[in-house]
Amino acid sequence: MGDTIKSTDNIVSCSNNGQHPLIYINLKSGTGRCQYCGQKFEKVSLESHAAKQASNA
Repeated sequence: MGDTIKSTDNIVSCSNNGQHPLIYINLKSGTGRCQYCGQKFEKVSLESHAAKQASNA
């Protein structure tokens, strides 16, 4: 898979657009990876996410 998906949520889901069973990944430790497709996920703070959104506007 490509880039790391950043999320402000503690739990994310992955199904690779229906290519594998839907699973939920806990990002409490800060990062996670889908056991089926290898997609990487990273937890970001709401503040850092908002700052990045503002800088891209």
